[in-house]
Amino acid sequence: MNRAFLSLYILIVLCVALFGWGLDKLWQYYSPPPSITTAEHNLLALVEYSIEQSPAQLNDKHAVVTAMSQSTHSHIELLSLDDFANSSLSEILTAGQPVRLHNQHGELQLYKRIQNSPNVIRITLPAQPPQKSSYLYEILLTLFYGSIGLVVFIWVWPLMRDVRKLERHTQHVGKHSLPDPVSVLPGSAVSHLASAFNQMAERIKELLASHKEMTYAVSHELRTPLARMKFALAMLKSNSPDSSPHATSIAQDIDEMDALITQLLTYAGYEQEDGPLKQQDGDMAFLISELIQRAKDSHPSTHIEVTLECANDSTHVHCDWHLMERAIFNLIHNALRFAESAIHVTLSQTPKAYTITVDDDGPGIPQAQQTRVFESFVRLESKPNAQVRGFGLGLAIVQRVMKWHDGRAIVTTSPKLRGAQFILRWPK
Repeated sequence: MNRAFLSLYILIVLCVALFGWGLDKLWQYYSPPPSITTAEHNLLALVEYSIEQSPAQLNDKHAVVTAMSQSTHSHIELLSLDDFANSSLSEILTAGQPVRLHNQHGELQLYKRIQNSPNVIRITLPAQPPQKSSYLYEILLTLFYGSIGLVVFIWVWPLMRDVRKLERHTQHVGKHSLPDPVSVLPGSAVSHLASAFNQMAERIKELLASHKEMTYAVSHELRTPLARMKFALAMLKSNSPDSSPHATSIAQDIDEMDALITQLLTYAGYEQEDGPLKQQDGDMAFLISELIQRAKDSHPSTHIEVTLECANDSTHVHCDWHLMERAIFNLIHNALRFAESAIHVTLSQTPKAYTITVDDDGPGIPQAQQTRVFESFVRLESKPNAQVRGFGLGLAIVQRVMKWHDGRAIVTTSPKLRGAQFILRWPK
């Protein structure tokens, strides 16, 4: 950053000096200093003539100057050429040329040496009302600042481009899949930052890959002894039909561990998005009906009424159907575990978004715990029976699917059934 600051500072200084010098030359060329007008020249000639015709005594000349000041309504002074010895006007006045200047008060001053005399006439005229400024001044001033701005923009644009590229990649990491490496020119001001980002991205990829591989490896390695234990229990039951009730409990625990491993493998597959979503149009009402039947088949002992309502008679939805199928099934499956007698699924859409709500008449979720329900391995059990036992991964998958669709998963209290209400909403 020090290098970037120094280069920008030096560039601005050079541009100010260069453009200032060039535009000053243009101003001098197109707007030279105004020359003495005929009236001013005649006034100088009149005063000079009057002084020359006066007596030789200095007091008489000052008296003439005073009289001329009153008659011309100006302030006339008689100075010595020695008063301009250290001034740039000395040579001009010595040559007998008139000089036209403005003092610090904006008053016009005319200077003229009296011919063959060491005296100099100075006539001070009253300040005139400011005239309308020339368009050339405004044009050159605008050109000066515009040129400085253009040069700074040309310098800053590559930096802005690289920073925006880093910003896009960072947002992509936060919202979608694994980070991609950022490529910038070696001389870029953010090349070190891009290099650090690429190292971080590579490290994240390695960590995620290692985590996923470990999950798969541990899960598969656990299934091998579980399979042997299942086989041993089956042999025990076949050899001893009246085996201990503990064997049945062990078999249930093995089945639960096997289900947990299956859930872990499923959850590992949803840890990050593998490329862009494969979104297509389709009939969401048909899919929800199929998922309701599948979820009810997985709970054959329950007798809960599940209804589907399609608002606005619009069932065509654009989404990634594989991911959305998993999310909706998890919600319906979760509702079947907690509902008392009824579940209501609603499909609706607005010009900007799709919405799916799943209401149940179960115990609901306390407001203080609603923010945690979508976290991994969080189980908010409210029933002590085995029907509601789970692993706390289904709703975490729902949250990931909605995040990949740039949507939201929300839980609140159902206004209809007084239980929990889960809302899936994602943009069109």
